[in-house]
Amino acid sequence: MSALLHRLRGAATDAPRPGWTLGVLVVLVVAVTLGGQALGGAEFDRALSTMLVYLVAVVGLHTFIGNSGVFSFGHVGFIAVGAYTTAAFRIPEGTKEAVFPGLPHTTLSPDAATLAGGIGAGIAGLVVAMVVSRLDGLAAALATFAFLSIVFVVASNLKTVTGGQTGLFGVPLSTTPGAALPWALFAIAVAWAFGETRACLRLRATREDEVAARSLGIGVWRHRVLAFTVSAFLCGIAGGLLAQYLGTFNPQGFYLDLTLLTIAMLVVGGSRSISGAVVGSIFLALVREWLRHLEEGFSFGPLSVGGHPGLQNLGMSIALLAVLLMIPTGLTKGRELGPLVAALLAPRRRRSRATTSRVAVPVNDERVTL
Repeated sequence: MSALLHRLRGAATDAPRPGWTLGVLVVLVVAVTLGGQALGGAEFDRALSTMLVYLVAVVGLHTFIGNSGVFSFGHVGFIAVGAYTTAAFRIPEGTKEAVFPGLPHTTLSPDAATLAGGIGAGIAGLVVAMVVSRLDGLAAALATFAFLSIVFVVASNLKTVTGGQTGLFGVPLSTTPGAALPWALFAIAVAWAFGETRACLRLRATREDEVAARSLGIGVWRHRVLAFTVSAFLCGIAGGLLAQYLGTFNPQGFYLDLTLLTIAMLVVGGSRSISGAVVGSIFLALVREWLRHLEEGFSFGPLSVGGHPGLQNLGMSIALLAVLLMIPTGLTKGRELGPLVAALLAPRRRRSRATTSRVAVPVNDERVTL
């Protein structure tokens, strides 16, 4: 009986396993995607595709900003690098020779080109991180914005490679919800795995108290460089997916609007957790899509409502302010969903274990069930 009591006591104090958060986020993203596809229609597919692309980008943002506490306005520059790199390997040979002679004469599959975009952005991220990781606070934020501006200016003027202000066109459209979902799950898995490493734990220590972390011998610069590179790689993946979703794009699409949108998604969800990045992406992507319909106007039976230009931006601003005023730390309050779900399921697991662990033993010639 002492063994039984020990087992029951252990069940009552079970802590959630590290994989809980990863499992919960995978289930959440798959459920939202499959649920949207079940509703059917091109509109839902378009909304789901953009949601998943933004999710990859925001998870990439979290990998650096959330773990280091250093803000960055330049990660959209890595999305641009990933997009242009992917497009360079996806535009048909005939179009390259006629319009973009500076592009490589090699064509890759959609997934291989997307991965190439991530690798290209990761290499660029490593170079930028060498400088940015030595800075803190406002100086680091301004340095990353300077990188974004450099990417914008170069992409706007390098006509033989990027098409200049006109942009690139002719990229085959291959980003669908089914194609983007595996990459979204891959990004979540990479961010989660990085978060479980000693390097990331030490990086979080520098976020909480950099002076104390340095006094303990933690190399702040080294860990920031690693996180920044992984973050840039994931943003490059998002750029590759976005290029194959749009088909045609120019440098303006990778500048302030996208920067503000991705940062808003991260902040609204909660920048200190992967769950916050995922929840914020899904929430604002759905709100943005709903506001787009209102902006264009809609009909409901005999009722017809005309379009209102600017309603989407106004509604997004109001939603952002409302969330930050009511929950300053974001929808998830900077916490992971795994422990929360584990805590909700714990009573059921305890009851289940207690039921299956009952045994009958003789006491005073009677059988008593424990």
